[in-house]
Amino acid sequence: MPRFTLTVALTLAALVAAPALADKKDCPPGLAKKELPCVPPGQAKKMWYEGDRVDGDYVLIPREEWEALQLRDYNDGSTYLRVNDQILRVARDTLIVQEAIRILQRALN
Repeated sequence: MPRFTLTVALTLAALVAAPALADKKDCPPGLAKKELPCVPPGQAKKMWYEGDRVDGDYVLIPREEWEALQLRDYNDGSTYLRVNDQILRVARDTLIVQEAIRILQRALN
């Protein structure tokens, strides 16, 4: 239970800090213009994108934790997984990524 509380606290902190992270003054101009501002290309390649298929180790996030993590229930047969330090919304049957929850990744790192 303490890990769950820590996750919720870090998530809330990330929501508050997100605008500040996007406006980092020490971010090089080339990285500031990227889809993921201030993320080096080598790190961006480790990210999951829509259409990718999850094959390997993952942890299913129980529905009971969705509300605490402020994850939306789309009622479309999707579910949330944690893969390494990323949270993904995937199609339940095929494990194809529908969305990568980027703001939560900052809290989990």
